[in-house]
Amino acid sequence: MQIRFHVDLQEINLRNLLKNGAFQFVDDATPWFPYTSGQIGPYYFQSIAIEKDGPAYATAIRSLVALIQAEAGTFDVISGGETRDWDFSNPVAVTLQKPHLKLYKDGKTLGADIAGKTVLHIADLNNEGSSLRDYWKPHIEKNKGRLIGFVSFVDRLEDGVSVLKALRLPALSVVSLNGQAWDLMLKEGYVSQSVHHALIARMQDKHAWALRALRAHPEFFFKLYRNPKTQAKAAKIMLTYPDIRTELEAMVQ
Repeated sequence: MQIRFHVDLQEINLRNLLKNGAFQFVDDATPWFPYTSGQIGPYYFQSIAIEKDGPAYATAIRSLVALIQAEAGTFDVISGGETRDWDFSNPVAVTLQKPHLKLYKDGKTLGADIAGKTVLHIADLNNEGSSLRDYWKPHIEKNKGRLIGFVSFVDRLEDGVSVLKALRLPALSVVSLNGQAWDLMLKEGYVSQSVHHALIARMQDKHAWALRALRAHPEFFFKLYRNPKTQAKAAKIMLTYPDIRTELEAMVQ
């Protein structure tokens, strides 16, 4: 029953995200996407695309609430980080009638007093985990609160998974971008067989997938590097993949 609960939440929200254009996938013009982490991948994602559709947005919030009520345990305060987390943390706090704390990267806070309180952090996305590790958890502790868990609307299953484990924080998500998610997209015609293959291949070994993609499309990296607006992204890619850095540098000579 619990497994079906998770599957139902995932499928309805994943379909809503797809219908509202939350995903872009690789094609002939864009063979890979640069990520802020310096990694590359076969898709680009915007969780707040769900807000284009009122009923879909409401479903997302109801799903977060249901998941929290079923599995998050007891806590005193809900927090959200600057700024997209607030789109999810604030309405969930209202629904659950919990105090809400807005966290800013500069250390500013607005809302609930968390001294001596337990805090559940809600985010739009679990991605690299750096904001939670470097900002939100330290800010909560500086204000004498105790972070007891992390809930995201979508988990991209990137490095944030390892960060949460290292922090020993329980993590929940409504939508996990796992093999079942990619299979649903293929089954319902949102992606082609070749794109599905790329999604699965990266999930199995994202580093090997990236090296193959960079080597297969040197012209795309060259274009990224030569554009002043995206050159910093290209430079970060070279730092992220040191075992191919010499090859990448040769591409732009």
